Amino acid sequence: MDLNDNNDVVTDRRLPGWRARLIVDDHAGEPWGDALAPALIISSSGHVQAAADVYQDRRAEQIRRAWQHFTDHDLFSRYLRLSHGTTAIAAATTGDTTVLTFDTSDYRAHAGITTITDLTGERDEWQAWLDGDVYGVIVEHRTTAQRCLHCGHIRPSSLVEVDACWGHYGRAYAAEQALHLLRAAARS
Repeated sequence: MDLNDNNDVVTDRRLPGWRARLIVDDHAGEPWGDALAPALIISSSGHVQAAADVYQDRRAEQIRRAWQHFTDHDLFSRYLRLSHGTTAIAAATTGDTTVLTFDTSDYRAHAGITTITDLTGERDEWQAWLDGDVYGVIVEHRTTAQRCLHCGHIRPSSLVEVDACWGHYGRAYAAEQALHLLRAAARS
């Protein structure tokens, strides 16, 4: 995989005429998927809400109210461990927002997790979202110059979009996916 100087174009030397561009997704939504651990989004003003598009614990509202009651990370962590069987808690934060992600016994049963949960991936995804580090990938192929059959005018080569996919959290992951999408498009 090759990246240009700005780290925004991915190419593969074995695929001349093909490229994938990384575009910052200015309107990226929250990380999503029912395999992601429950999370609370907490603003510096004190507003707290359960993340909408991740696994929803059946006691999500109770957990949200507990944060409002305790407002202290250590006390809230103890509450989660004692009341909901939590084994891991991770935080992603930016200036005015913190996301706490945690496993509950219900979540572990849902996801088939039988050991202590590693929330590194969830934390990294939430941190990328908070930092605006979310990308779309646009795969393009260069057409060859062609002579018009009617007038003889030569149409120059141009880049044509052949695939696009959005919602890649983190630049390194986006670049990996760009290469995968580039190779897949070139094969088809």
